[in-house]
Amino acid sequence: MKDLPIAIVGAGTAGLASAILLARQGWSVTLYERVAELQPVGAGILLQPSGLAALRHLGLLDECTDLGAPISRLFGTSACAQRVILDTRYAHWQADSSGLGIHRGVLMTALLNAARAAGVNLRTGISISRFVQLPSHVRLLSDDGQGNEAVLGEHAALILADGTRSQLRAQMQVRQTVKAYPWGALWSIVPTPEGADSTDLRQWYRGCSQMFGIMPTGCTHADRHTRLSSLFWSLPVASHGAWQQAGLEAWKDSVRQLAGAPAEAFLHTLDTPERLMLASYADVRMQQWHDGRVLAIGDCAHAMSPQLGQGANMALVDAVALGDALGACGIGQSADPAACFAAYGAVRRAHLGYYRQASRLLTPLFQSHSSLLAVLRDTALFLARHLPMGRQHAVTTLVGARTGWLFSGNGAAPLHAWRKPAPAQPVLEATSV
Repeated sequence: MKDLPIAIVGAGTAGLASAILLARQGWSVTLYERVAELQPVGAGILLQPSGLAALRHLGLLDECTDLGAPISRLFGTSACAQRVILDTRYAHWQADSSGLGIHRGVLMTALLNAARAAGVNLRTGISISRFVQLPSHVRLLSDDGQGNEAVLGEHAALILADGTRSQLRAQMQVRQTVKAYPWGALWSIVPTPEGADSTDLRQWYRGCSQMFGIMPTGCTHADRHTRLSSLFWSLPVASHGAWQQAGLEAWKDSVRQLAGAPAEAFLHTLDTPERLMLASYADVRMQQWHDGRVLAIGDCAHAMSPQLGQGANMALVDAVALGDALGACGIGQSADPAACFAAYGAVRRAHLGYYRQASRLLTPLFQSHSSLLAVLRDTALFLARHLPMGRQHAVTTLVGARTGWLFSGNGAAPLHAWRKPAPAQPVLEATSV
């Protein structure tokens, strides 16, 4: 591996974070992105303590927390706040912990600047059509759209971080399935109304079929004075056309009927339906994440429903685990990419396995037309709020610290040591009399 760069495809969270850590270790890294010009756009995202620990490892925590908004709890009620459904507080995990609501563009700007500073070779506007694995390297090829292929270069290893809809993942000789979720979400980022500042990620539900959410999202690098909030509305993907035909005012009326007065001030700034974007999701399952010298990470490897708010966090933790795995291999001729990637998979298996299962279990409880599932959800969450064991399970799931349903050892691995260390106790020196 000594004489060839590592190729990473996709300049999203997983790709950029991995590129930074590998470049800092001394690897030559080339990052390919099909978009010609990277823009600081996207929805608001929730970073958990697991993701914040990864940002600390990257040296980007202060920059992101300075622009983001602290989240103290997830608080959800039935229509017009008649009944509490969800109340999960970060303080139940650790007294001074919190989540972080942040504009996706803020995270991407921080990562992009750090990647450039680390010496990552960033090549934009390049679409890779396929790869060829050879005994000593991986060859990347691009297609000009007219059937003409060009060789982009030879690489010691290939890391696929090009998202849920990756076209390259299917070329891996690994059993895999991609299943689209029938439900998605409309989202928008709006200025926070005066007097509406909060540290709650607030949600309202009507059964499993309606959900409206508001998340504090901080500000951006370009405008540090305007505080922002992210709005979310659950919607079946097949119903998007009917939603557009009904018009913006009909949707606003539905929000008012669900959330009442607290939502009104946020709706004023939405003047056109184009301000609300549709996000769709898919569930990606792979038998294993590596195939020889090729590895899939982030949403490309394990995309899941956003119900647990773990997407960006899992991508960041993936990057830290990958950096650790390749760091243990060492930079040299004897480094074996397949062995390094297998070691990475062993570290990530239990953690990702739990969150993939939990995501699939929870999704129909919040996005479906089932009245029975709504009753089961409300009962389960009631017990989780009022029983110590249930409350502990809920909050450790939220912060990203679980690796199993019954037992979830924190272990010695840095990836699971997310609690802040206790203050050091003063040491009293012995004196002789």
